[in-house]
Amino acid sequence: MAPARKKQRLSNGSVAAVEETEEAAEIATLPAEETPAQAQEKAVQQRRSLFVRSLPASTTNETLTELFSDSYPIKHAVAVTDPATKECRGYGFVTFADAEDAAKAKEQFNGHLVDGKKIRVGVAEPRHRNGEGPAADKKKPQHEEPQAAPRLIVRNLPWSIKHPDQLSKLFLSYGKVKKAYIPKKGGGLLAGFGFVVMKGKKNAEKAIAGVNGKEVDGRTVAVDWAVEKTTYQDLEDKKEEEDGGSEVSDLDDAEDQSEGDEEDSAEDDSEADSDDESVDIKIDGKDEPQHHSEDRSSTLFIRNLPFTCANEDLEDHFEQFGSIRYARVVMDHETQRSKGTGFVCFYNKEDADACLRSAPSRMMTPANDQKTKDGKQAQPSHSILQNVDVDSTGQYTLDGRVLQVSKAVDKNEASRLTEQGVAHRNERDKDKRRLYLLSEGTISTKSKLWEQLSPSEKAMREESAKQRKKLIESNPSLHLSLTRLSVRNLPRTIDSRELKQLARDGVVGFAKDVTAGLRQRLSAEELSRGGEDMQEAERYRKQAGKGIVKQAKVVFESAGGSKISEENGAGRSRGYGFIEYHTHRNALMGLRWLNGHAVGYQVKEDNGKLSREDVQDRKKRMIVEFAIENAQVVMRRKEQEEKARKRGEAVRQGLPTDHDDTAKDVSKSAKSKGKDKGRKRKRGSEVAPSSTPATATRSDNSKGGTKQPIDDKQARRNQIIGRKRAMRKTRKGGKA
Repeated sequence: MAPARKKQRLSNGSVAAVEETEEAAEIATLPAEETPAQAQEKAVQQRRSLFVRSLPASTTNETLTELFSDSYPIKHAVAVTDPATKECRGYGFVTFADAEDAAKAKEQFNGHLVDGKKIRVGVAEPRHRNGEGPAADKKKPQHEEPQAAPRLIVRNLPWSIKHPDQLSKLFLSYGKVKKAYIPKKGGGLLAGFGFVVMKGKKNAEKAIAGVNGKEVDGRTVAVDWAVEKTTYQDLEDKKEEEDGGSEVSDLDDAEDQSEGDEEDSAEDDSEADSDDESVDIKIDGKDEPQHHSEDRSSTLFIRNLPFTCANEDLEDHFEQFGSIRYARVVMDHETQRSKGTGFVCFYNKEDADACLRSAPSRMMTPANDQKTKDGKQAQPSHSILQNVDVDSTGQYTLDGRVLQVSKAVDKNEASRLTEQGVAHRNERDKDKRRLYLLSEGTISTKSKLWEQLSPSEKAMREESAKQRKKLIESNPSLHLSLTRLSVRNLPRTIDSRELKQLARDGVVGFAKDVTAGLRQRLSAEELSRGGEDMQEAERYRKQAGKGIVKQAKVVFESAGGSKISEENGAGRSRGYGFIEYHTHRNALMGLRWLNGHAVGYQVKEDNGKLSREDVQDRKKRMIVEFAIENAQVVMRRKEQEEKARKRGEAVRQGLPTDHDDTAKDVSKSAKSKGKDKGRKRKRGSEVAPSSTPATATRSDNSKGGTKQPIDDKQARRNQIIGRKRAMRKTRKGGKA
C-alpha cells in the first residue's frame, strides 16, 4: 500500500501533494491518550470485583458462588486453592455484573459467618508485581534522589542516655529528628554511641555545629557525618546476639507477618510503604535492620487464647479498645497450630494502657499478695478452674476463656525472665521433699467455689493448711507423695469400693473438662515430674493390665472409737481415706477434679426422715491434698513391693524363691518362743519389749491373775464414751 499523501498549499496559490515524513508517521502510530471517560469506565470495572479473606479451608468455587449469587447476580467466583492439598488458601475473588451490587455485597457480607469463621470482604485492587502502578511510582523518585536523609553518628555518649527519646532531645532544637537509634552490645550493654537522622542537610549542619563538643552529664560528645561503611558492619557484628525469649521471637515473627501477609490488599501494601518512608535508615546505601524491640509501649501480650482463635478473631475482639495496628496469634511452626498466645499492637499507646489497666488480674496466682497472720507469704493457689467472675464486663472473655493481658517486653527483659523461671524450676525440682505440692488442693478465697463452702468447711481447710505446713517444717524426714492423696470430709456412707470409683471418675472428669475448655491441661513441667520412675510405673501398669488407681482405702472405727478393718463389717467410717495412683499425672488430674467436689448423691436413701447427719453428708465437699509420708516408711514399702514383684516373676518362671529361707526363720523363732514359754518368769520381771499390751492382758487373764495393765483404764474409758454416743444417737432418733 502506498504511503499516505497530503496536500500542501504553495506560495503562488497552487496545491502540491507531499509524502509523510518518518517523524510524522511515528507520531501517527502513537496510541491515543486515555480520555477521562475511559479512565472512569476502567475504574468502575475494577470496583466490580471483591476480595474475600478468612475463608474456611473447605471453600470451593461452587460454595463461594452460591454464597454471593443468592443475593446478587455475579459473573464468576474463584476460591484460590493450594495445588498440593487442594484446599482453599483462605481467600478468593468474586466479580459482579454491576458495581453497585458489588458495593452492596461488600457491606452485607463483610463479617458474615461461614462455617464459624468471619469473612473479610473488600474491593479487589490490582497487584503491580512488575514494578508498575502507583506503589512503584511512589518508590521511583526515592531511588532517583541523589542524596539520602542526612545521618549523624554521636560518639562518647554518657551511660545516662539509654533510650532513643533521650538522644533525640539533644537535636530537637536544631530541626526535626526523623529517627534516633542507640545500638547495644551482647547482654544488653550500651555501645556508647548512637545514630540520628535529621530532616534536611542544613538542620544536620546546625546540629553538628551545636552539639559537637558539648558536655552532656560529664562527657564531651562528638558528632560527625555517618558515611563509613565499615562502621555499620562493625555495629552489625556487635549487636548480633541470641534471641533470649520465646515471647519476643514470636512477636518479631508476628510483625514480619503483618508486613508480608499474602492475603493483605494493596491498602496494606501502601501502609507498609509509608512505614518504610518514616523509619528507614540507610548507611552507605545499606538498610539498617529495624529493631522491633525498641518500642513495645503499645504492644500487649495475650495468654489463654482459644486454640481455634485466628488473627482476625483476635483483631475483632480488641478493636473495642482502640485502633489496632496488627493482631497476630503465635503459631507452633512444627504442628502449625496455635500456642494459645498472641500479640496485639495498638496505634496509640493510651489505648494499650487503658486496655491493660482494665484487664482482670491473673487467675493462677490469686494469693501472691496475700500474707498470713504471721507476716509470711501465703502459698499461691494453683486452681486451674475458669473463674468467670474476674471478668464481670465480658470484654476480656473470648469463646468462654478469660484472657490474660500483660505488657510485651524486649529481648533483654524476656531473657532475664526466662532464666529466672528456669532457675526457679530447677531449684524446685531439686527439693526432694516436694514442698511445692503443698499448695495443691487450696481454694482461693476470691473464687466462686469458696463462696459455696460452708463456714465449717472453710475453717477446716484453713486449719488443715496450717497443720500440714507446721508438720512438714518440724520433721525433715517427712515429704509429700507424688501419687498418694489424702481425702477428707467424706460422707459416712462412702466405702473403699465407692472411693476407688470416685478416683477413676476424677481422671475421666478432668479430661472431659479440658476438652470442653473448662480447665487448663497439665503443663509440660507437670507431666515431666517423677522422671523415669513414673514412666516405668506406667509401663508396668499397662503390662500387668491394671487400672489407673492402685489403691483406695477408707478408715473405719469401732463403737469404742478405735481403728478396725473395713472387712469386719461392724465399723463406721471416720470420714477420711487415701487414694493411690500409679503415676503423678493421674494423681494430679484426680486431685484437681475431686477437690471441692460434692458427692451428696452417694448418700443412701432411707424410708424414714433423714437425720441431721445425713443431711450434712449431702452438702459435704471433699478436701483432697497430696499425702504426707515418712521417707523411711516409703523406702521399706518399696523394698517389700520389689521383693514381692521379683518373687512373683520367679514363680511364673519356675525358679526357686527366698520363701523357703523365710519359712526357716519363722520356724526358728517359733521354737525359741516355745523354749521361753516352758521357763518360769521370776516375780517382778517386766514384760518383754516386743509384747504388746493386748498380748500381756490375754496372758494375765489366762493365768487367772488379778493385775490389770495400765492401758486397761484407757480401754474402759473408750467403752464408756462409745456407750454415751450410742445413747445420745438413740435419743435423737426417738425425738425425730
